[in-house]
Amino acid sequence: MLCDMCIGKARSLNGGFCRRCARHTRGPDLCHACAESPPPLSRLIAVYQFDGAIRDAIHALKYNDIRALGPLLGKLMSDDPRIVRLVPDAIVPVPLHPRRERGRGYNQAAILARPIAELFEVPLARNLLRRTVDNQPQVESHVGSARSRNVSGIFEASPDVRGKRILLVDDVATTGSTLRECAGTLLKAGARRVDAVVLAKEI
Repeated sequence: MLCDMCIGKARSLNGGFCRRCARHTRGPDLCHACAESPPPLSRLIAVYQFDGAIRDAIHALKYNDIRALGPLLGKLMSDDPRIVRLVPDAIVPVPLHPRRERGRGYNQAAILARPIAELFEVPLARNLLRRTVDNQPQVESHVGSARSRNVSGIFEASPDVRGKRILLVDDVATTGSTLRECAGTLLKAGARRVDAVVLAKEI
């Protein structure tokens, strides 16, 4: 469903990107913005650039119910050598609102997260973070500030996150607003550290 040739052509984002937000950076592994005002994420690993066959595969998984792509895409994430440097206590997929998940029939982030949970042999903990507001889809917000407002205060973390190192998983990061909001919510609830991995990042 995604051939080796297309995977080989996908642009990896390993090297030349900020370790905390995955923006382009020249020389240091921390961009100026993250150095001056560190985000709640300790690390954001983006495996590929969001274009070409990777973008098509994500759209097929997310919008066309091609769930068979999930394990393959999740394996591409778990095979990234940067992943193994992390030491999570729990893998948390970015949650959909229950109404949206019922409509779609699944949460694509949870499907992608399963191979990563298997890699670390830690729980896929969908109960540690929930989305309490069925907000407008982020794809409909084109400006970073609008995306930040759109996700502000929409997540709630379980007290069970206290002291845990959390690895968030999602399909795509654009401005990173959703991941930052998730991480901030988890840290306020007592999480020890929050990292994130996404299959692709818009550049």
